[in-house]
Amino acid sequence: MWRRQTAANRAHLVLLAAALAMATVGAAPAIWDAPAAWAGAAAGGRWRVPVLMYHMVDTDAPSHDLLTLHLTVMAPAFEDQIKLLRHAGYRPLSLDDVWAAAGGRTPPARGVVLTFDDGYEDNYRVAFPILKKYGWTGTFFVVTSTIGTRGHMTPAQLAEMARAGMAIESHGQHHIDFSQLSLGAARTELSRSKQIIAGWSGRPVAFFAYPAGRFTPALEGLLGDLGYHGAVTEIPGFVTPASRPFALERVRVDHDDSLASFARKLDIPLP
Repeated sequence: MWRRQTAANRAHLVLLAAALAMATVGAAPAIWDAPAAWAGAAAGGRWRVPVLMYHMVDTDAPSHDLLTLHLTVMAPAFEDQIKLLRHAGYRPLSLDDVWAAAGGRTPPARGVVLTFDDGYEDNYRVAFPILKKYGWTGTFFVVTSTIGTRGHMTPAQLAEMARAGMAIESHGQHHIDFSQLSLGAARTELSRSKQIIAGWSGRPVAFFAYPAGRFTPALEGLLGDLGYHGAVTEIPGFVTPASRPFALERVRVDHDDSLASFARKLDIPLP
């Protein structure tokens, strides 16, 4: 299925391409000295939680560019991944569950967080029904300026998903490089998107996903000042007691993952 790209979407893909290029050569997005871990995280805790990062989940493979294809997990593959997680004894967690673990409450031994970036309409049309089918939940990071535009979800769809137990969180008002913004501009983006999304979902917004994974120490501090509990990055790895609250690691899932490679990323044996 072909999708028309707006100028904003093209700019978005440029940022994603840069992030993917870094991942290809084995370099993670820059990490800065910030608070080392959550205050109150259990000393010596050994738990770890995979936070999976998805973008698009669709029934038709896009053919207009390789980057969009790379970001699109096909519906049968996504459903097989959910089935594998269930078979391995995993249960869905929210980022609030991870936040509680950071305060000293040990999470389930086999818990996983599913996150979806950007607010694409296929998240509602394809991913959401599959999640409901298996009684699973996910966290959807949306860009407020694109909600209701072509190829993206609508406020009504987000509200429906929130009522079904999905978490709707912030990806900013615009999909831009937050590390290049002034603190004043970043404050506006972060506070306004928080308010708008809460109005759509009827629930407080507590987490943020950095567009293309780019952030600075000042942004970490600003998020805390604005009442966010944490932020997810594109730094590969699992979240542990040593993770910084505003630099949480994720496991990327993309179009090229076979069920075997997906299982390897999570250290899950195939049935």
